Amino acid sequence: MSNSKARILIIEDDEDLSQLLALKLRSNTYDIVTLFDFVGIEDLLSKESFDLVLIDRNLPSGDSLEKLKILRKKGFIEPVIFLTAKTLHEDLLDGFEGGCDDYICKPFKFNELLVRIKALLKRSQRVFDKLNFKNFILDLENRNLFHDDREIKLSNLEFELLKCFFENQNTLLSRQFLSENVWQNDLTSDKSINIALSRLKNKLPQIKTHILSIRGVGYKLC
Repeated sequence: MSNSKARILIIEDDEDLSQLLALKLRSNTYDIVTLFDFVGIEDLLSKESFDLVLIDRNLPSGDSLEKLKILRKKGFIEPVIFLTAKTLHEDLLDGFEGGCDDYICKPFKFNELLVRIKALLKRSQRVFDKLNFKNFILDLENRNLFHDDREIKLSNLEFELLKCFFENQNTLLSRQFLSENVWQNDLTSDKSINIALSRLKNKLPQIKTHILSIRGVGYKLC
């Protein structure tokens, strides 16, 4: 991930600090969005994509840690760095246990924050290049599948099908959804989808029982 593509959300109620961070990060070619409180964050993250979130631990609406826990439970996976005046070891442990990926205490040097941002973006990019389900790992860069460290070659259609299911685990996917997201059109026949899934299940018996067919509706990976 290059800096020019990385998008960072700053949630900091100290307006001067927020503006300073935004200015310096933009000078390092990051795309920056700022908020002064956690209010509306869930709606924003549902509509927009961010590579990293910087969050002040204490905001007008309360302790960000409790709100982060809620976001994590709802499936939001954006990397998070807490910026905080809480310096006790117990506070640090609470932060990591609550779902943050890094923790930096105020006051801090900007260069230290920048190094941590770069490291976390690099680490999270490696994670996002792969999708996991059970003992399966789908390598998005090389378009391969691994099961218990054994590589399984996939056709383009098989890869796109698995990618769609792995990205939407435990979610009922209609045939219309599969048609639009895998075949990239809305005209794919039910027969074509059923045949493709049948072949995929036969090729991957380990995953066969996890792809459920909901009669007349669609499929679910669970």
